[in-house]
Amino acid sequence: MKFRKLGNTDITVSEISLGCSGFWGNARFPERQAADIIHTAFDAGVNFFDTGHNYCHFHAEPRLGRILKPLFAQHDRSQFVLSTKAGTIVPSAPLVFRNRPCKDFSPDYIEATCAKSIQNLNCDYLDIFQLHGITQDQITPALIDRLSNMKERGMFRCLGVNSHSAADLLYIADHPDLFDMVLLDFNVLQLDREPVIRKLAEAGIGVVAGTVLAQGHLVAGKIGSFKSTADLWYLARALLKSTGRQFSRNAQPMREALATVENLTPAQAAFAYVLANQDISSCVFGTTKIKNLSEILAASDQSLSAEVRAAIRNTFEQIPEKISA
Repeated sequence: MKFRKLGNTDITVSEISLGCSGFWGNARFPERQAADIIHTAFDAGVNFFDTGHNYCHFHAEPRLGRILKPLFAQHDRSQFVLSTKAGTIVPSAPLVFRNRPCKDFSPDYIEATCAKSIQNLNCDYLDIFQLHGITQDQITPALIDRLSNMKERGMFRCLGVNSHSAADLLYIADHPDLFDMVLLDFNVLQLDREPVIRKLAEAGIGVVAGTVLAQGHLVAGKIGSFKSTADLWYLARALLKSTGRQFSRNAQPMREALATVENLTPAQAAFAYVLANQDISSCVFGTTKIKNLSEILAASDQSLSAEVRAAIRNTFEQIPEKISA
């Protein structure tokens, strides 16, 4: 496993980080198997684990804490980079709760959530605390003052934002005095996001890429196969989310391009392309299968030829519908 610096922070993260959400955190997925995923990743060199307070009906965060607790007893806390998110107050996608408030960025709620996350994760502090889907108008002076105070008290080391809005990401790039990192969607179907990523990196903001496989649409047969309950869950997500439907419409030519890369699987090629961008500190990957995890972990040591990169870029340029906004 290779490592990279997270922006201007003093944190070094594994190129592949583990996303502890999705079906991994679902109560229907056995915790023993969820633990196997964590242990396999950590043994392979992964030090960065990302989750969210509301993920999986508020189940993912305490599950991760239970699994990490014995590891903390065996290893120094500095060997782990723990990241979670606050601000979303519903237990699943906002589509289901469209008539109810979904966000709360009041200072009291954010601090209370941070404290609960530290308790859930069985750690004394968070390495990265992210504001989940916050917009410019929700970043108030009162919130910033409270976050600064929380950081001074050692509740977290770095402040981040999980956002997919170009306008909000550019705002963050203009305020490196407030923010240390961002987690955004980035994959070979969203290469139009590169200028925003470049600006963030130039400002010293650490950039972490999520959805590198475009919710599974970059892997032939991944969406729509029914070998487990997890497959049904991921299909439902792909159909319900607007970005999932966009990925589905645009993915076929890119799947074909990735499938031509020699000595790499399409999934590895997709990760290798994103990791070739030195403005990216880490790529988050979530799974319920050891086989899939091992496949992606191997991408940390792979590179693509200039010819292959050009072919992938050309395929992207031919896509009529751009997804990033």
